[in-house]
Amino acid sequence: MRHTLSLLFIAFLTGIFGQSSTKDPISYYGIGERATGSHSIYNALGKNNFNFFDSTQLNFYNPASYSTLSSGNTLFSIDITSRLSQFKQGSVTENSGNALVEHFAIGFKMKKRMGLAFGLRPFSTKGYSFSEKQFTGTDTLEYSYIGSGGIQNLFLGFSYSILNKKTTKLALGFNASYLFGSVNNQRKSLLVDPNTSQGGISFDIFQMRAFHYEIGTYFRQKISKNQQLLLSAIVEPSQNYATTYKEELYAASNINTPSTYDTLVYNQTSGNLNVALSYKLGISYLFALPNWQRNTRLLHPGLNVLLSYAHYGAVQPSIGSLTSWPLVDYNKFSFGLQFNPELRIAENFTNLKTLEKFSYRLGAYQQTLPYLLNNSQYFDRGMTFGLGIPILAQQSLSSINVAFLFGQRGVNEASAIKESYLGINFGLIVSPSSFDKWFRKRKLD
Repeated sequence: MRHTLSLLFIAFLTGIFGQSSTKDPISYYGIGERATGSHSIYNALGKNNFNFFDSTQLNFYNPASYSTLSSGNTLFSIDITSRLSQFKQGSVTENSGNALVEHFAIGFKMKKRMGLAFGLRPFSTKGYSFSEKQFTGTDTLEYSYIGSGGIQNLFLGFSYSILNKKTTKLALGFNASYLFGSVNNQRKSLLVDPNTSQGGISFDIFQMRAFHYEIGTYFRQKISKNQQLLLSAIVEPSQNYATTYKEELYAASNINTPSTYDTLVYNQTSGNLNVALSYKLGISYLFALPNWQRNTRLLHPGLNVLLSYAHYGAVQPSIGSLTSWPLVDYNKFSFGLQFNPELRIAENFTNLKTLEKFSYRLGAYQQTLPYLLNNSQYFDRGMTFGLGIPILAQQSLSSINVAFLFGQRGVNEASAIKESYLGINFGLIVSPSSFDKWFRKRKLD
């Protein structure tokens, strides 16, 4: 098992670095598009990613949830995200797609009231590629624009249950992170002539090495035998991140051969990026529905209703001559439903039919984005659905989770680029069986 986890971790690192989870041209601004959470469970619930968790999930979006993990059941979580997009501007359309490993994380319970988790996930990503040709009167020039890279979030989280009663639970948690990586805007001009490769190329590069933290809490109250309330909150205080900005401009006799580049401009400046206060508020309400009699089987169905609001602070630079970007605060509203034909699945697993073991999820979301065009703010909205498939062999808490998102991005301007997309998340949560505990303490007589 240790070798399997090592191989998965290496595969994860190979997949995540140097790739981007976005292909949207508007990610040009700043350090790219901030990652607000992409997970196969929570995406299927309308992107409710911090106000829904239990002992079978590793929810690193709310660090207070780590204390809900089961003793002796270490959870390993890995997620793959993909996106198929169609961009449209006027009568011009273009299709693109991408796929990458979204996160890697491990969590376990330390003591009765304490939980711990660590892993790697994206903080921001940049990705776009487009070009145009322009006739100058005597020659034709081709201009290309490429954005790439990402800032990674290596986190370690801890939580503690302040109240741990049967009907009332209250916990606090935090994630401490190290942010690292770089994002790059590349602009290239090339003389369109089969006899030459002369041109110019410029780079704007942001490199980040900084610490980050967030605080989470939840309050769970069992209202009655058939109803349970969960309130969740996350706060990311305003923080400054150490950043280096490089500005490079070269002329080249052969644009495809870096050794021919002639340096025209090379500036490097150190400073900070300020991320304003961000916070999230959410509610989850669990209803135990009336029992269903199915031939000789008795099912105990349940329905989870989720609502959340998130406010994200804008990212602003304080680096030399860079004092502002056309970026603003933005918000997200999410709604989700999860239906379980059987809430007591571990107790009645052997008596259930296949479809009665699944979790059925759907949701919707509406959010603004931090980008403006003619004082109009970009939006992102969509519908979601998905499945949770438990793997309960030998009393394991493992599961497979799938999410589908159908969404649109754009701005209320006729000439602006608009995106229609299909997002697919595939996630795997691996947990040892009851006969194969990880991190087991052994004693010698």
